[in-house]
Amino acid sequence: MRTIITKINAQLSAAKGLALCSMVSAVVLCGVPAHANEPISVGTVNGKHIWLDQVLRAAERLPEEFQRAPLENYYSQLVADIIDSQLAASAARDEDYHQKQDVAAAMQMAANRVLAESWLGEKVRAEITEGAVQNAYDKYVADTASRQQVTAAHILVETEDDAKEVITALNGGADFATLAKEKSTGPSGPNGGALGTFGRGQMVPAFEAAAFALDAGTYSQTPVQTQFGWHVIKVDAKEITAAPDLDAMRPQLTNNLSTQALARVLEELRAKQDIKLRDFADVRKDAMTASQ
Repeated sequence: MRTIITKINAQLSAAKGLALCSMVSAVVLCGVPAHANEPISVGTVNGKHIWLDQVLRAAERLPEEFQRAPLENYYSQLVADIIDSQLAASAARDEDYHQKQDVAAAMQMAANRVLAESWLGEKVRAEITEGAVQNAYDKYVADTASRQQVTAAHILVETEDDAKEVITALNGGADFATLAKEKSTGPSGPNGGALGTFGRGQMVPAFEAAAFALDAGTYSQTPVQTQFGWHVIKVDAKEITAAPDLDAMRPQLTNNLSTQALARVLEELRAKQDIKLRDFADVRKDAMTASQ
């Protein structure tokens, strides 16, 4: 599904006239439009045209490191590859290779993939309207919790009792940074336990939940356990980062909406079908029996 989404999102970018010129990937085409009003020939083989659109589609399948380079850097090689493929395919048809069962099955699978991606792309693009993007942005701006950050420190010890002793010392007026340097087994101990500023999703779940639940200037009154040991957490500051503007968020919002739309379309398709799947262990057993 991720491959399809990548292609759909690049199509959307091209349609909106963004920096990406390729129809279905992040290929930098140096001003070459993804589609021209009239087909543009780049040459002929035995009188049959090779079209610019074919070259662009071949560029879409290149590895990522090539996709960021100008098209002119690899244009000649793409055209040569198209010529070689056409000549070899023609020779294969002359020898009836397309009639072979495994080859025919692979050709059918490839045709189904192209057809499916085209149909799914059209369905998804129809849902990625400016209104949908704006609505998604408004929800993101309203969701301040996802943009909250904390600046925190911690003292990591081996046992719950050790952590309780640290809390008792803090309640008695001990300095957090000094205790961290003396008792913390974590790598931040020598720095007074300082962890810097972090957002949601950057710490293990139990640690994150405890840290974001604390008010600025307070420390945890009960030990927090993670796979690393027992923590006493102190939050020095909490803030909400400003939301980027809509244009800066547009690629991310479009990607999210595309993923959601694709999942919805596929779910609706599957709901109307009678699909029965065998357990992999049974399939593997049959395959091993057949190979003997």
